[in-house]
Amino acid sequence: MSNPITEKKYTFVDDFSLKMEQIGHPRIYGQILGWLLICDPPEQSFSDLMNNLNISKASVSNTTRMLLEAGFIKKVRLTGERQVYFRMQKGALIGFMERQLGIIHQLKEISEEGLSIIQDENADSSRLNEMNTFYTFLDSEIPTLIEKYKKDNS
Repeated sequence: MSNPITEKKYTFVDDFSLKMEQIGHPRIYGQILGWLLICDPPEQSFSDLMNNLNISKASVSNTTRMLLEAGFIKKVRLTGERQVYFRMQKGALIGFMERQLGIIHQLKEISEEGLSIIQDENADSSRLNEMNTFYTFLDSEIPTLIEKYKKDNS
């Protein structure tokens, strides 16, 4: 059984979930992820999530499945317990950024392809050049930052 959510923790979870919503995730996704970042104990059952966040069993089921697939959380069993618990996956945020880096690399390649297509048409390539320059920069800089973070925090 988890400790009940306090007003300060509720505010954190609410703020976190609103940011997750702004980047395209369902609000409940952010609520569960935010709660799992600050809850005590770090393992939470279905009923813990339902009671602390005031969300339905179906919402917990659907959202934890999405978070499991995204690699943010994992299922755990506690000694002597029959029910399944959820907790943050160690290294989840690094894994998320590494997956984002893969998308950045693909967008860089797509912009290069687009530039090669319009090169022969004498078309205005300034927008596509800006995209390519930006994603090329990110593709070259982010891996260094991730490696530095891993080295500094291992």
